[in-house]
Amino acid sequence: MMICVLGGCPTPERDVAKSQTRLDLAKDFLRKHELEAAETECNRAIALNPANDEAYNIRGLVNVIRAVDTQRTLEIDSCLTGVDAEATHKDLDKFLHAADGDFATAAKMTPDYGEAWSNRGIVHNLLEEYPAAAQYLAKALEHPMRLDSPGLTRAHLGWALFHQGKHVDAAKELRQAMTFQPNMCVATYRLARVYFAREEWEKAAELFETVSNDASCGSQEAGLYLMKTRMQQGLVEDARRARDACLKISRQSCIAAQCRADGGALGAPTPAAGGTNGSAP
Repeated sequence: MMICVLGGCPTPERDVAKSQTRLDLAKDFLRKHELEAAETECNRAIALNPANDEAYNIRGLVNVIRAVDTQRTLEIDSCLTGVDAEATHKDLDKFLHAADGDFATAAKMTPDYGEAWSNRGIVHNLLEEYPAAAQYLAKALEHPMRLDSPGLTRAHLGWALFHQGKHVDAAKELRQAMTFQPNMCVATYRLARVYFAREEWEKAAELFETVSNDASCGSQEAGLYLMKTRMQQGLVEDARRARDACLKISRQSCIAAQCRADGGALGAPTPAAGGTNGSAP
């Protein structure tokens, strides 16, 4: 048994260099989507240096990616319902809360770690806890020195504000995000949603169409809302084309089901409208 006198018990020895090596390996595994290996290396990095704030942040990202993969199974690859959906939602919440715990640790350890605050905001957006998300994202923007993408963080802040009905503030943040990255799919789609909510149909249609026509965005939801907007404008042929483009991305997703339901009055989809993949910003 160790007896501590005078100076107290010794603190665990830290090996900063070896911890960084493990963290670099974790980042490489994360880029390759090898999540178990990435998590293992993060754990080793933390064991070697418990003060390695970035290791907590990367371990949090591992669980965010697990959550995104789970959400894809739930909503995109096949629109799960009933007991299957309930079980998948539990997995989703588990991953998001685990991620939030790691981001919180990193932010507490280093209060000016902007990326950790931003990632907490993203998690709370995914949990639909929008006031908390806005708080964390605003905090991230106060510390841009360790923030990977101020523009993307503003896009996430705009989304949190939008879901609280703060449309003027949301539009301001999203427009500012687009000044950082004019072709950012996420900010463009979300600003279109603000215009849609405000019934500014022409502005909404222009932005939804921009995202829908950009294959790199891969946004099925932009096609759905473009169809809805065209229907509000009374442009039936344009609405039908948007509906068919929506279904072309994926026929099995929850968004595809909405495209069929909301666009039922437009007539049968064209036979060519089929596909396998889709996602929403």
